[in-house]
Amino acid sequence: MIKDRHQARDILYNTFETPQTEIVSVRESFGRVLAEDIFTDRDFPDTRKSAVDGYAHIPGHSQYELKGETGAGRKGPSAINGKETVFVMTGASVPEGTLSVARVEDCTDNDGTVTIPEMAAGENVNNIGEECFKDTIVAEKGSVIKDNLYPVLFYLGRSEVKVFKRPKIGIFVTGDEILEVEDDYQKGLVFNTNRYILESFFTRFGFDFEYYGHVKDSREEVAGAFEEMSSKYDIIISSGGISMGKYDFVKDVFRNYGYEILFERTRIKPGSPLMLAKRSGCTFIGMPGYPAAFTTNLLFYVLPALRKAYGHKDNEFAVVDAVMTTDTRAKEGRFELNRAVVSVEEGRFYASDAGTQKTSHYNSFASVNGLILLDEETGSLSEGDMAKVLILDVK
Repeated sequence: MIKDRHQARDILYNTFETPQTEIVSVRESFGRVLAEDIFTDRDFPDTRKSAVDGYAHIPGHSQYELKGETGAGRKGPSAINGKETVFVMTGASVPEGTLSVARVEDCTDNDGTVTIPEMAAGENVNNIGEECFKDTIVAEKGSVIKDNLYPVLFYLGRSEVKVFKRPKIGIFVTGDEILEVEDDYQKGLVFNTNRYILESFFTRFGFDFEYYGHVKDSREEVAGAFEEMSSKYDIIISSGGISMGKYDFVKDVFRNYGYEILFERTRIKPGSPLMLAKRSGCTFIGMPGYPAAFTTNLLFYVLPALRKAYGHKDNEFAVVDAVMTTDTRAKEGRFELNRAVVSVEEGRFYASDAGTQKTSHYNSFASVNGLILLDEETGSLSEGDMAKVLILDVK
């Protein structure tokens, strides 16, 4: 059964339900997806603090009696009057009554009598709630805990966070022609690429995955892989074996092992072969064997759906309007995703054709960072035309 791209995306998205949640230590939360909004539980700062090393005082005099000193996390004099000063270090709470802090390099201490230059009230003092007040939202449910948010959770003093559980993904590749890079090259064979396409993106998005292995083109091996993996993983993703070839056994195995096939192909290029099936809570996604078609399906269909399955708030790649700097060819009446090199200059996006759009070619992906979305009515584009471009990274 063939689906257009809209139907296929809807079916794939609706296959995955909102994941369950669990509480984890903040120390183990990196890469996880928040299942709660994060709010501040106090004012930041919660006391008035010095922004510099210097002398806390009440402006109005030129000389002050030094009453003591205090540092961050230390107790010092709790209050001062108009003729007193306390030496405070950066981050220390200032005594009650303090209006300003003069920098130490601007002052002179002569045996406990400190000369302080004239300054305005409020200088070099961080006030209560200056950064944010209690119950300010810091991160929304569905945010990924990565290098920006992870240390903030420690800054807030969170010891635990609620996160979405991660579906376990098993991946395998099929094909008698597959070699690993440790193998000696043999003419006509190809090196395993699709495994590493998955591993690179899955690592980037924090997915919980395992590589099951390389399955030969035999009905028995394919059946054995599915039987073992169906009880072990929530999601199974394969490469190859789903097209119309004599040795494409996946569909045949599905029918004999009770899988419900939701669709077998979609109307896009490259990568029309794409299979979705379910059995007893296990979802199977069958991907094409050519790395270019595999990558296109992964970016357009699979990764957004998997990010939804992991609870991501923003699960789609951004699509922008870009000016074509070259021509790019496509057939009218067919949805095509052409490889592109995208740049941004002065806030405007530009896209150029990657040089080849053949499904059998993959080397161009070394520089590709976007896909030009050419719908059925668009067809080819010329230099200067506007294009819709799915963005991976911007150069």
